[in-house]
Amino acid sequence: MIYAFVCQGCGKSFDLRATMAERERGIETLCPHCGSKDTKQDFRGIGMIFGAGGRGSPPICGPGAGGGCC
Repeated sequence: MIYAFVCQGCGKSFDLRATMAERERGIETLCPHCGSKDTKQDFRGIGMIFGAGGRGSPPICGPGAGGGCC
């Protein structure tokens, strides 16, 4: 998944790619712009990555995904 964050120090936004397991274990979110640890997750910017091969991969669910899906 891609998680969006906003730095409370400089006000800039940044994205962090992590698995749900990594996120549950706790990941350090340092602002890449100023290095601040004072960051907050922006819940409006959660993205999901579908398919095994990234861009251009068939979807996991929906039209063209094959039988037995959704």
